[in-house]
Amino acid sequence: MRLLITSSLMFVLLAISTPGRAQLGEINLLTDLGTPFPPGCISIGLPNQPRSEDSLLIDNDFSVPSVNSNSRDATVNVQIWRVACADEGYSVVMVRLEDVDNDIVLVPQMFVKTGATLDPFGADREQHQAQLQSLPVGGNIGAAGDIIPFDGATWVLAVDPISINPRDPDNLRDSEIFTPEEYNDVFTIEMTWDFYSRADTSSYRLPLDLFDPAIDPPQFDQTILNGRHSGLFLKAGAERQGLVIQVAEQGDGNFIFAIFFTFIDGEPIWVVSNSAAVPMEPGPITMRADIPRGGAFMTDINQPSLDEIDLDRAGEISVEAVDCNNIKVHYDFSPINKGTGTLDLFRLVRTAGYDCNPWE
Repeated sequence: MRLLITSSLMFVLLAISTPGRAQLGEINLLTDLGTPFPPGCISIGLPNQPRSEDSLLIDNDFSVPSVNSNSRDATVNVQIWRVACADEGYSVVMVRLEDVDNDIVLVPQMFVKTGATLDPFGADREQHQAQLQSLPVGGNIGAAGDIIPFDGATWVLAVDPISINPRDPDNLRDSEIFTPEEYNDVFTIEMTWDFYSRADTSSYRLPLDLFDPAIDPPQFDQTILNGRHSGLFLKAGAERQGLVIQVAEQGDGNFIFAIFFTFIDGEPIWVVSNSAAVPMEPGPITMRADIPRGGAFMTDINQPSLDEIDLDRAGEISVEAVDCNNIKVHYDFSPINKGTGTLDLFRLVRTAGYDCNPWE
């Protein structure tokens, strides 16, 4: 049974550092800046509310200082909930802030600590800096110091995995690293407006209950195929064969290019597919599949023109992302007498510098 925190908590003082600023980027810029969850866990946009009311960890109004105030003269509604990721055993914490009184209130600075505690965080070595990040995000950038919109806004809670003051940065202790397991467990958020206010006390500590897949559903029922899924996928038992997927931006959507390298009657052959620009939305992407014929080796002098290379219809495929390392391909290869079915494919290699799940 989840404990929903709705009562006021201890208001405390904490000295903090200069805030960052929020920044937006392109639709496929999915950060992996040490956040304790896969970068594609939340895609497209951030939800305004949890899919299940049981997911709510915090739902309360807090008295906070407005800009340049020396008292807690404004009210901010805080909602916090967890969202399951497609990759089993990972979650992401969402934080929504709303300026109830239409005063000018800034997004607080954030810190976290493992476990549930109402004691002052202080400057101990197990404290971690956190950021409220929009999607998409880039750089070690957070919303701290931005103005909270009157109609509210939602952010992802990112946490620096390295504690603020590690004893030895080159030889970190386990207690100085904030892992996905600790992010899924009970931990405490500290929200503080001290840097922006002349009020004597302007911080709240909010213990969060642990991640429970039974009551913390994912953002969508189906996974979104995003750029992090680009790579080489294989089918167990099918030697020297596979599927290469490239997910690229095109306009307001994504362009999907897929190449099966396989065999027909013992001869190597390509089956190629590509989509038009498709919006980023949950579910499989369906594409026509063709076998190219009539080309020449790329160094041959007499290269055929594009019109001279035929595309023989092979059928149709639908590519469905399961998680970072697994996809399903539903196929209809009836035109080449290979029937219909579903292939369960697994990732062969990680994408250097653009890993789908850097924690695995």
